[in-house]
Amino acid sequence: MSIDKILEYQKKDFEIIKLERELENNEDKKIYQKMLGVVKEAQNKSTMLDKEANQLIQDYNNIKKSYNENLKSYGTILNTNLDKISENDLNNVNTVAGDLINNLSILEKKLINLAEKFNAILSEFEIAKKKYNEAKQKYILHKNAFEKKQKEIIPEIDKKKKEINKLESGIEQIHLLKYKQRRTDKIYPVFVPLIDKACGGCRMEIPSASLQKLKEKGFLECEHCRRIIYFN
Repeated sequence: MSIDKILEYQKKDFEIIKLERELENNEDKKIYQKMLGVVKEAQNKSTMLDKEANQLIQDYNNIKKSYNENLKSYGTILNTNLDKISENDLNNVNTVAGDLINNLSILEKKLINLAEKFNAILSEFEIAKKKYNEAKQKYILHKNAFEKKQKEIIPEIDKKKKEINKLESGIEQIHLLKYKQRRTDKIYPVFVPLIDKACGGCRMEIPSASLQKLKEKGFLECEHCRRIIYFN
């Protein structure tokens, strides 16, 4: 086969690969993708805190209702005319009053505990909100920078792809197919020269019998790296 055309094709294709890698390894891209994860994490955290806050509010309202009911009952007892009740009823009133005071004390502690939890949630929410805002700003900044780079590079990639497409008609289809298969498998470069009786890609030494075949045919597939070795 004529090696010149496939090498020219490979050379231009390598220019495309370099541009694609430049986009793939772009720092702005890495940062904005990372910030996207931070934004989503902050959103999930805020959603979770919102659910916890709603549950605390519900618990607070229930405890507050119970507290007010006990307080009302205790107020009724305070307004009772103790001079007009029997000693037995007086003992019962004292017992009920003691229970109500104990209940009020327990409920008050629960309310304080809920208030502390609620304040902790508010603090966590502010932290999540700050992370969200900072990450969102970085996301927008670096995404815009990456998209600007894309606008510069993608037209160049498209232009070079049109150039190599024009070269395909002058290359034997079987070799073009092998090239594209290895390109897909991320084997690059595909066509490499024989260097000191070794593969120009992986540098594995070629057996004598294979060397003879290479000299006769002009090319040989490397048994180790699958690159196609050509004899110059």
